Amino acid sequence: MPQKQRLLLIDGYAVAYRAYHAMPPLTTPDGEPSNAVFGFANMLLKAIADLEPTHVVAAFDVGKTFRHEEYEAYKATRAETPDDLRVQFDRIKDLVRIFGVPIYEKQGFEADDVLGTLTKQAEEEGIDSIILTGDSDTFQLISDRVHVFYPQGRNAVPIVMDIKAVEDRYGLSPAQLIDLKALVGDSSDNIPGVSGIGPKTATPLLQKYGDIDGIYAHLDEITQKRAHTALENGRETADFSRHLITIVRDIDDIKLDMKTAFWGDYDRTAVVDFMRKMGFSSLVERVPGRKEEGETQLALFGQDAIAAASSSVDVAPASVSADCVYAVIDTKEALVALVERLRAAGFFAFDTETDGTDAMRAHLVGISVSDKEHEGFYIPIGHRTGESARQLSLDQICTMLGPVLADAAVLKTAHNAKYDMTILQRHGMPVAGIEFDTMIAAWLADPSERLGLKALALSRLGVEMTPITDLIGKGKGQVTIDVLPIDRVAMYASADADMTLRLMGLLHKELEGKGQIPLLRDMEMPLLPVLMSMEMHGMVVDIKYLADMSTELEKRLGEITSSIYEYTGHPFNLNSPKQLGEVLFDELGLPVVRRTRTGYSTDAAVLDELIGKHPIVELILEFRQLDKLKSTYVDALPGLVNPQTGRVHTWLSQTGTTTGRLSSRDPNLQNIPVRSDLGRLVRGAFVAPEGCMLLGCDYSQVELRILAHISQDPELLGAFHRDEDVHASTAAAVLGIPLNEVTKEQRSLAKAINFGLMYGMQEYGLSARTNLSVEEARQFIAAYFARFGKVRDYLDGTIVFAREHGYVETLMGRRRYFPELREDSHANGRIKRESERAAINMPIQGSAADIIKIAMIRLQKRLQDAGVKAAMVLQVHDELILEVPDEELDTVRDMVVETMMGAYKLDIPLKVEVAIARNWMEMK
Repeated sequence: MPQKQRLLLIDGYAVAYRAYHAMPPLTTPDGEPSNAVFGFANMLLKAIADLEPTHVVAAFDVGKTFRHEEYEAYKATRAETPDDLRVQFDRIKDLVRIFGVPIYEKQGFEADDVLGTLTKQAEEEGIDSIILTGDSDTFQLISDRVHVFYPQGRNAVPIVMDIKAVEDRYGLSPAQLIDLKALVGDSSDNIPGVSGIGPKTATPLLQKYGDIDGIYAHLDEITQKRAHTALENGRETADFSRHLITIVRDIDDIKLDMKTAFWGDYDRTAVVDFMRKMGFSSLVERVPGRKEEGETQLALFGQDAIAAASSSVDVAPASVSADCVYAVIDTKEALVALVERLRAAGFFAFDTETDGTDAMRAHLVGISVSDKEHEGFYIPIGHRTGESARQLSLDQICTMLGPVLADAAVLKTAHNAKYDMTILQRHGMPVAGIEFDTMIAAWLADPSERLGLKALALSRLGVEMTPITDLIGKGKGQVTIDVLPIDRVAMYASADADMTLRLMGLLHKELEGKGQIPLLRDMEMPLLPVLMSMEMHGMVVDIKYLADMSTELEKRLGEITSSIYEYTGHPFNLNSPKQLGEVLFDELGLPVVRRTRTGYSTDAAVLDELIGKHPIVELILEFRQLDKLKSTYVDALPGLVNPQTGRVHTWLSQTGTTTGRLSSRDPNLQNIPVRSDLGRLVRGAFVAPEGCMLLGCDYSQVELRILAHISQDPELLGAFHRDEDVHASTAAAVLGIPLNEVTKEQRSLAKAINFGLMYGMQEYGLSARTNLSVEEARQFIAAYFARFGKVRDYLDGTIVFAREHGYVETLMGRRRYFPELREDSHANGRIKRESERAAINMPIQGSAADIIKIAMIRLQKRLQDAGVKAAMVLQVHDELILEVPDEELDTVRDMVVETMMGAYKLDIPLKVEVAIARNWMEMK
């Protein structure tokens, strides 16, 4: 039975506007604004997936309409279209055309009129239609055969509006919405309506009398004097407003052609290429029509696989490419042949398949390797697919493959190599000779790029790979990869190794062109095993300490909750922004600071402004702080302790930031709050084992020292050379007072500007951080730059460099790209200002990150060469933390300080502060 026809109509500009305002600022790899295009594509794909239309068309506005000619003030109050949205309209039309969707438009009419005409024709042909729009004006078109797919708010799921939905929301039929708006008016379109008539008056009248004509036919029955007078005086305006509001449904020359509207008749390769060029790789797997895994079969196993691949026999092509040879190695003889081949090649890519994502707990399921592009081999080890599945034992793999993995002379590449190296080392196969990590290389080439292997294969190679969810599923139905058939996993895993090898050649050439190879070779790759060692070592956590702290926090949270309820007189959900907003602003009458689309804002910035207005505000802030601390750390950390090691093993990511700083996750140990007493108490749970101490070595004011070095400002350099308190010295210089007369408040002010300027802070930011007015902050900054002129030169010069080159770089040549700052960029002012602040900070913060990385690499070697048991366990921005046996403390402390101070030669010396304690909290 043929599928019933269903027509989806896209309200082009309405969806574009909705997408633009719903999405954060985004740019393409070339710096072109793209948030509206991305949001449009996202909404279109969701509508396709949810509604399953058989046909799709789009309607767009084209300039002035008959409404503008008849009413000069029509839409006159609307703000100008932002420049960064205007330049995206052509891209949106390109997207629509690439999807094979016909575009309908008519000079003198709005898209709504085009939609009205098309839906009427569809109704006459017995075709159901649904309009994708962000404009509620189209609700008047709703009928038994016409519905509207309408998004609710910024992040809400779109709903299908039908006749019942309209009646439930407005108490009126769809057709009556025309009369409602004609009476009430519409400020967004500048429709006048009847002065003095609001929805509370108009709705009951329409419910009783049907429409405007009915209301005026019974005008003498309306006894409310104000409403009667308003209607009596506004008849002409009501009729004219109704004329403007009513969607035209019979435009000449607009003819629905269902043949050209058939959905699915498009070149998917062209769509994917468009998405790739726009940087929308996350949307690609949602584009209908992708070739599914399993359409080709893996036929070669064992020794035959090696022979076939070596002779480039074209069998068992994988779904990622028609010329790939992927095979399974499941016999001892085949593995021996593969190892000989890898040794002869001297270089190969590898990847692991596991039953989980935690590198310290996951079990090895299989290993894939590739030493030649378009070829790959999968070695199954831990599949649980029945006795009939032939695979090799872990002992066999360790004995035969282990030596080549451990041979530094046989070079290797991987994607996110640290994960695979950890897995293999835990299973008895340490890896050496890692020369290239494609994830790190792609990050160096562009720190803002999506770094997943699938995303990179698409963006760099134009190859669409099978997502892991196609194998293991999603949500409750998700399985682990070890329960899947070997041949299915082999296709997927072999492609991973193959794509890694292909990406390596491309990325190596790109990094050469950008002068980034030394950074990869001398810093990031040598750091990789250092971080792996730190992660595998882990940190000891005092579980009882956390349990006691949880009890105390629970008690205090209960006390706070009771106190809040005393003020409100009733309980409510403290974690509900809606309920909290009602309590604060409706019940307690506090001044409304900011509204959202769904009600009152109660975020931290709002509550900060309300401090002092009512005692409940401080209690709510304390409740939020303690509740987050308890759930994020105190209660969560015990569950993250590895049962085999008894330690917590954070994951230290090299690619988690755009500045080069390391980031920490699972758990994030860098974000434990340290400015509050309770936050510092959480650090008390991290302890040294018996017979050891924690040693903390922290660079002192390293970013200011780098600023002095880069800017060559004589005042700043002089303060460091004299080993003065640089913040007090800054205050003295700016205020023109002796150093010994600087007060604590003056020093704090100087500190705020010293650090703030490195983040591009302006007078408004300084005012927000201090007690200064905006004007006082402006004057202070002016005085600062009058004394520290070279710092101003650096800040201005950095912006000029970014505009000319599209990037900035650290002392070591690490780059961050800002295409949106180029002179020919159409990015809006807010994006450019944010990017300018980031560009100012990146060379400083990035250089600090590079310096401590150099120190870590050198320190690891010194510790190993010295044969000590001390080990680095954590890095928190400018600080290194080591676990050191008591008897090694003096030796290791001197070794760490010396290594950190000598990591990089600035024009002023690096300085390191040392702390030693039994737990992390006591180190401060």
